Amino acid sequence: MPLTESLSLAAVRDRLLELPHPFRKDAVQEVVRQLRPSMEELKPYLHFSDASYTRTLFYGGPRFEVLVLCWLPGQVSPIHDHAASICSMAVVQGTCTSEAYRPAGDVRPDHLAAGGEITLDATGIETFNRDEVVTVIGGDIHRVGNRPEADDDLVTVHFYLPAIRSMRCFDEHTGQCTVVEPTTLQPSF
Repeated sequence: MPLTESLSLAAVRDRLLELPHPFRKDAVQEVVRQLRPSMEELKPYLHFSDASYTRTLFYGGPRFEVLVLCWLPGQVSPIHDHAASICSMAVVQGTCTSEAYRPAGDVRPDHLAAGGEITLDATGIETFNRDEVVTVIGGDIHRVGNRPEADDDLVTVHFYLPAIRSMRCFDEHTGQCTVVEPTTLQPSF
């Protein structure tokens, strides 16, 4: 599908606000594909840390939130689901990897309580470069991040519709489920 327009982060937020509710995955991805933020626009939201990747709030509203994530080489998210949200992730700098998982057997991850265990099978790894977008929904399980051998820091923008207040994370080795509330930073102005 050809790109019809290049939009700032604020303009993508405004276009998403115009979409009817409930959101549709394809409509969200179509809007987010047009994201071309300037580094000047992103500057207050860029926070890199040696301890972990960071999530900085760009916009938080009743229907969705927008976060800027910063990843140094080797930093990855835990294996996680997306609660009941659509998550559209745009790469604005660097190269992002996304490793997908699916539950083995009949266990439904969305019914799993904290402390429960599940066997997950890795189903593949995809790589996304600058200006590429990946969209996942609710029960999709994956891990994203910046490869250890990466030459560049990674910056991604995540649109969570609705906002994720808690999500399930899964231990890579045991499959044990934890329910976490992600840490979000405030921008620096």
